[in-house]
Amino acid sequence: MSTKEIKDLVEAIEKYSKQLSKDKRASKAFLVKAGIITPKGNLRAPYKHLCIPQG
Repeated sequence: MSTKEIKDLVEAIEKYSKQLSKDKRASKAFLVKAGIITPKGNLRAPYKHLCIPQG
């Protein structure tokens, strides 16, 4: 990929993430489609025991 293509891709991803952060339904649908959470909102098995520091 060229530098311009990478910049365009990064901009598109940032725009999409801002769009998702404003819409709770869309963000949940994205996470379900990505296989990170179940339709009920629970984490899938590979993600249940991740240690993410809070704060």
